[in-house]
Amino acid sequence: MGHVKGSKRLPEDFISRDVPAGHDTIWGWAAKYSPQDLPAEPDLAKAFAEETTKLMQQSAANGCSVVTVTAPTALRALGADRIPAFETSLLYMMSRS
Repeated sequence: MGHVKGSKRLPEDFISRDVPAGHDTIWGWAAKYSPQDLPAEPDLAKAFAEETTKLMQQSAANGCSVVTVTAPTALRALGADRIPAFETSLLYMMSRS
């Protein structure tokens, strides 16, 4: 895997390691299936907040579960300790819209 656009980070820096089966984080999903969509360094915090808000709303509207997992390296560098992980069915649905 190559570096993320506008960043020294690798896609695996966006993957949380303690995600239960059937769930993934926003950027863990992107790192695995569309690393070209990972945000550049200056936009990390803003992009994470915007995408998390959208997915939290969609999870509630669709009755999907959300679990909390350890933040990946890229977000720990910004001060995040724990982040939400969403049902993969919701992530798939959102990636197609």
